[in-house]
Amino acid sequence: MTTRRSAARSVAALALALPVLAGCGAEGAAPAPAPAATVGAPADATGAFDPAVAIAHRSKEPYAATLALTSETLTSETGDGDAREVFTVTGRVNHNTPAWGSHTEERTVRGGAEVVAWTETLTVDGVVYQRDRAGGTGWRRDPESAAGFRTDPDVVAAYAELLLDSGPAARKGMETESGVPVFHLGARLSPDLMRRADPSVDAGAQGGGAPADCDLWIDRLGRPVRVEQAMVVDGTRTVTDDRFSDFGPPETFAPPLAPG
Repeated sequence: MTTRRSAARSVAALALALPVLAGCGAEGAAPAPAPAATVGAPADATGAFDPAVAIAHRSKEPYAATLALTSETLTSETGDGDAREVFTVTGRVNHNTPAWGSHTEERTVRGGAEVVAWTETLTVDGVVYQRDRAGGTGWRRDPESAAGFRTDPDVVAAYAELLLDSGPAARKGMETESGVPVFHLGARLSPDLMRRADPSVDAGAQGGGAPADCDLWIDRLGRPVRVEQAMVVDGTRTVTDDRFSDFGPPETFAPPLAPG
């Protein structure tokens, strides 16, 4: 695993979420104060909600979501000039479940055409299986691959607090992502701050100590709908964009037949 791919997976693990003081509705008006909800935050007629309430009363119920992650890095290669390398992860992932399950595909494409890697990953009750789609190999059991593609509501809340504490400028207001009303928060965070929210964050994957521009879009249940992070890795800028959609109940994933 390269440093860049480690960074991309680290971003997926962050799956941030952030609270905010008061947001703007679709027409720019602040939503009226609402009483705390049992789960999530009440929304006004425009769909606007208070993200602080959404995080404070966030849902911790298990759910499944479609993941679309894109990580782009501009690299300079001797003799070839600049080449953009794109790492993507797509698939279906369970969240907030002890019996973690997912089915995803990871691709790395360089220069818009060269497929550097293409891996299919199936996680069943925390056991990970992979096969090389580019090389045509069969399924292999790999207990460490794809670690991090699970959102933790407590980590989400911790990042929310970091963004809230960063000041009023972090409160970007109401937007829409994947057809869902969301509140957008964003700020620049140091690796030390990110590790305060999630001790698993690798300082080496964050550009050797450089800060990261973090943006999070949450729904009224406090779930991350989109996470974007821009950072410097090995002297080059990497931008990773995670999007979650089609929320539903957790799903069952079966292991592949006769894995190696």
